[in-house]
Amino acid sequence: MTYPVIVRRHLGCQSYLVLDANPRELLRHPGFNQEFSIRIWLGSTDPVEAMEEWAEMLAEDLENYFITDENNWEYVSERRFWDGL
Repeated sequence: MTYPVIVRRHLGCQSYLVLDANPRELLRHPGFNQEFSIRIWLGSTDPVEAMEEWAEMLAEDLENYFITDENNWEYVSERRFWDGL
């Protein structure tokens, strides 16, 4: 069974909101010493509501976000950055 993933495009890179059994934000911070971080997601697990909440929380336009699933090629190729955290 696939799970939804919200992609946030910012500063030329992506961060992800993973809505599986353990909802979490996979955040990328370009230019910082620790470029990758993970935060537990306590918001909605409905993909549309979660996307709206995440955009509102970060005070960003919804145009920078889209809903996909765990098979999205960008998410799959970048998932390795968070594996060790």
